[in-house]
Amino acid sequence: MQTYTITILKNGTEKTIQGTLGESLLAAFAEHEIYISAACGGKGRCGKCGVVMYDGVTEAGESARQGFSEQQLAQGVRLACAAYPTGACRIEILGSDEAEFEVVTDYRGAAPEPETTDVRQQECAANCYDIAIDIGTTTLALSLVGDVNGEVRHVHTVTSVNHQRAYGADVISRIQAACDGKLAELSHSIRKDLCSDLIRLLKEAGMDLAGIGQIAVSGNTTMEHLLMEFPCETLGVYPFEPVDISMIRTDFDTLFGAAMAEELGEDPGLSVPVTLLPGISTYVGADIVAGLLSCGFDRTDSVNVLIDLGTNGEMAIGNREKILVTSTAAGPAFEGGNISCGMGSVHGAICGVEINGNEVRWETIGGKEPLGLCGTGVIETACELLKEELIDETGMLDEDYFDDGFPLAESAEGQPIVFTQKDVREIQLAKSAVRAGLETLLLRYGATYEDIGCVYLAGGFGYRMDLKKAAGIGLLPEELLERTVAVGNSSLEGCAEFLTDPEAEARIERIIEVSEEVPLGADKDFNNFYTEFMLFE
Repeated sequence: MQTYTITILKNGTEKTIQGTLGESLLAAFAEHEIYISAACGGKGRCGKCGVVMYDGVTEAGESARQGFSEQQLAQGVRLACAAYPTGACRIEILGSDEAEFEVVTDYRGAAPEPETTDVRQQECAANCYDIAIDIGTTTLALSLVGDVNGEVRHVHTVTSVNHQRAYGADVISRIQAACDGKLAELSHSIRKDLCSDLIRLLKEAGMDLAGIGQIAVSGNTTMEHLLMEFPCETLGVYPFEPVDISMIRTDFDTLFGAAMAEELGEDPGLSVPVTLLPGISTYVGADIVAGLLSCGFDRTDSVNVLIDLGTNGEMAIGNREKILVTSTAAGPAFEGGNISCGMGSVHGAICGVEINGNEVRWETIGGKEPLGLCGTGVIETACELLKEELIDETGMLDEDYFDDGFPLAESAEGQPIVFTQKDVREIQLAKSAVRAGLETLLLRYGATYEDIGCVYLAGGFGYRMDLKKAAGIGLLPEELLERTVAVGNSSLEGCAEFLTDPEAEARIERIIEVSEEVPLGADKDFNNFYTEFMLFE
């Protein structure tokens, strides 16, 4: 195969890689483990994989023309997924550095981390230390945990971006990529990420590999399949059958040996046991089981609700006797995907918005100059525009802003950050899917709002979200706001509980035994609720 040279400019440095004629720049990046976000999986729809081509500029395709102005196109701006160089080229990667992704690792009621390395080492010397891992579709979290004086203690935690995002922001994109021959690449990507994070975790805590007792992993079913390099062909087509969602027991050397040897330059030869927590179904995975464990669904008579908001809105209702679970395709809007100026929860993402007449006030993650809108910023913008009657109940944006969008801010480079009519539709679809899923579960369980003891909102998005504004757009029922608690990373906490509670395995078995999935695809009540909650009321 013929190759050509790609010179990549980033942060004042240059790196040279080889591309193959006939493949896109995005494919070349992936082959050389250069991370660039591609929320749509390289389909040319999200416009997030922008690059500037200084030499060897390719013809602008339709997807680039839809996403960039004539001035930008003239300057050589292209989409990496749609750029197919025919010879040597020099490029600069656009977009934010998602290495600064804000990842929530807190959990309601969890013991705080010790402040010093000495304290960490003392605690771990007295208690064999274990590693809890939460594999999210967007981010990863690893925690050094132990049972200290009868309390689950997160001794130290590190987080990072899941670099599988280069293959798409959601599980459907990852499944498609795996089915298109990228399974080995996806598996290698997550194993490499986790090994890199594990090395950093132990280094920062003053520990070494030899002291690890065991490792537990939770994640949605697709993430666990990709970690294990299981075929994904049956995950995305009816009847959506997983290869294996039972509790999987393996060892470190089998699962991570090759990737760790690549990171360290030598094989550590670890035989540490690794357990992947079980799931309930293809779209209600181990992360939800871990969440149900951490929220104590198996130990309560009260009927509670767990909602994990992301690209898939997974939710459960029940108690120790009966649990109903479901998953609804919310799409990536809650994580800034498919939003015209959307982005992940990185420094500079607008996360809070207030609009009073002509005055717009915004807040960004990290207090940095605005770069775009993350999921909470999308929710708050929609709510504020509704309050100002600039969006009507059908979701129609005021005619003054219909064509060009409502201006929120300008980036440091002077680029407008706007909220468009298309963005309104994206959040309508997302909030309607989640609310309809919740209402369908309530109906199937035979419960009313008055019967619910507590609503647990899991995940980073729910943790940061303004609950009143979420209710203001109809995402959550106002009747349940006083009983709604943002619990944070319940998946990571459930993993830690599995490692420290001797009864945890039996509790997980009980949760799965009493759980039943409610499929929504052909559910008439869900479709009726979906139509009803499309409206802003």
